[in-house]
Amino acid sequence: MATIHSTDIVYATVSQRGKTLTSITLSGMTSIAQIITHIRSIVKDSIGIFTLSLRNSTQGWLQERNIILKPRPAATQLTLF
Repeated sequence: MATIHSTDIVYATVSQRGKTLTSITLSGMTSIAQIITHIRSIVKDSIGIFTLSLRNSTQGWLQERNIILKPRPAATQLTLF
């Protein structure tokens, strides 16, 4: 598994059916989970299966993975009686 350090420069591209939805440069991230959370906030209205391409230019690796983005559940408001 690829490691990510906070000083690494990571290029992330998200595509669906050959169409690029976003392509960003990240730094300060320390895990793939952090990157996916950040990606979710950018493409928050998109749902389905996507290809996430990560290239760490600092360490010299490239990783592609398929991710599924589902709609976020609606916020629940609690009331007190």
